[in-house]
Amino acid sequence: MSERYIIVIKRVPNEDFTPLEPEFKLVYLDSLSQDEKERLYSDILPNTEGIIATGAVSSELIAKALKLKVIMVNGAGYDDIDVRAASALQVPVYNIPDTTAAATAELAFTLMFSVARRISELNYRIRSDSGHLKDYFAIGANPGISLTGKTLGIIGMGNIGSRLARLALSMNMKVVYTQRNQLPIGLEQSKRFLYFHDLLAASDVVSINCPLTDETRGMFNEKAFMRMKNGSILINTARGEIVDQKQLVRFLKNGKLYGAGLDVFPNNSEVDPELLTLPNVIITPHIGTNTFETRQEMASRIVSIVRAVCDNEAVLKGNLVNGHSLKAKKG
Repeated sequence: MSERYIIVIKRVPNEDFTPLEPEFKLVYLDSLSQDEKERLYSDILPNTEGIIATGAVSSELIAKALKLKVIMVNGAGYDDIDVRAASALQVPVYNIPDTTAAATAELAFTLMFSVARRISELNYRIRSDSGHLKDYFAIGANPGISLTGKTLGIIGMGNIGSRLARLALSMNMKVVYTQRNQLPIGLEQSKRFLYFHDLLAASDVVSINCPLTDETRGMFNEKAFMRMKNGSILINTARGEIVDQKQLVRFLKNGKLYGAGLDVFPNNSEVDPELLTLPNVIITPHIGTNTFETRQEMASRIVSIVRAVCDNEAVLKGNLVNGHSLKAKKG
């Protein structure tokens, strides 16, 4: 009997998929042994039942995994997976947005406060200019912005946006949101729905928490930035491609925006060099889900879904990305 394989696109620190062993053999594509390289196309891919995706999953990879039963997104966003190809072959694609929500919302909240109070900027200036400490510690020097009573505009009131809204409301901020469909009145509570351009004009802070789609790609362009409130803050923990970096730089430099907190960039690491020179910009390297606890929880959830689907060959309803494209049951 041939071995059953689970392919992991990229090894991530603090994620443990070994509970899938020995029932399945784990193969990490980013660190193949010489033997695995030689057998990848002849033996491993034809007997692969699951793909754990931290990184791109192409139609070619999907097609060569002849026994593929599940593609498991290692997180919430699935824009780098060829979902159409998976659906065509009746392969379910799952994500785990609920496990990423708390940590990502915490980071968005942290970036928001750090920009408003100039924490990162002042920390750097003090360390690099230690000979003039008295100037920095003078009473009233280096003022920031208070967020209490200000309006937070959330683009996408999903798992992360909802968590962020609760944090903001606990600080007596006002919360408005926009997304494709307004929440039922009973779920809105203290949150208020606005159309996109109205939200931009009303918000002191705008946080992007929506997925990358054809509709959201480049939505923060010149027109959007011009619509934003003078002196407002932009936070992005979603996807870098949602924001036009050149236009963001322009409106940060001309003073239209007070600052920005950015955790994501196009192709994960393509940071506009000018952003690195601006003191009112905080840049983090896509660490939204990077806490020990979150990564462990994500791995545990992935293991449970992969095992359930591969062993029972059942299509689970929860967190199914392409459910509308699958038949009721695989024949």
